[in-house]
Amino acid sequence: MLREVLIDFMIKCMIMNMKLIFIILLLTPLYAFSEVNSWECNKFAGAEIIAEDGTELGKLGPQWETDSIFNDSSEYSSTWSSESIFNSHSDYGNSYSNESVFNDSASSPPRIISDDGEEIGKLSVGPSWDGTRYNPNDIKYTCDWD
Repeated sequence: MLREVLIDFMIKCMIMNMKLIFIILLLTPLYAFSEVNSWECNKFAGAEIIAEDGTELGKLGPQWETDSIFNDSSEYSSTWSSESIFNSHSDYGNSYSNESVFNDSASSPPRIISDDGEEIGKLSVGPSWDGTRYNPNDIKYTCDWD
């Protein structure tokens, strides 16, 4: 009798655990990592890159757009402009600043702001587990903006 009760109790516990695991899996987003997918390019097109201090750092978009960070003739893609994420001597492009795109542990990387004024996420190389951060190189090559 006691054995049957224990077996019944164990079965009920296993079923409860399986239900809990199923619920957790359902609630976990499928895009846990911030990899850019080609169908997301429209949300990035024309989005502004704004530093934590409010400095405008250019826009996301094809290389032929004037203010694109991928336009080789733009001040926003230069290695000399203080407002470029590609200037390794600026706060926004070095590897140690808390505001830098290229510091994977930066606490305040630049924000990506859509045309509607909504924050899409942060422009940052990492950490890869943070689903709100998007690597500029992933955006560039996935969206074919090079």
